[in-house]
Amino acid sequence: MAKSLDRVLQPDGSYKWEEVEHITEAQQTAAACSAPKPVIQPVKKEALEVQKETIADFEAMTKAQLETYGRTIGLELDKRHNKAELIAELKKFTSPK
Repeated sequence: MAKSLDRVLQPDGSYKWEEVEHITEAQQTAAACSAPKPVIQPVKKEALEVQKETIADFEAMTKAQLETYGRTIGLELDKRHNKAELIAELKKFTSPK
């Protein structure tokens, strides 16, 4: 990069003409604000297996719990239906197509 002639303040209070390296504002910002490098952690296979094994036990749930669970997966259930119908709707919705 090209150097330029500039007055530089000396410790005794006087000025001296020196050739200085011109630094752009972008270079100053990059030097002052360098972002930390991201840390990438590997995904544990055990965590994925646990998620696969977590299957809701619809028979043990109440109708209110079934309705709440349905809402969490994007299915709106009507509690006016009996429990068997709610379970059938949930199984139909969650089964692979």
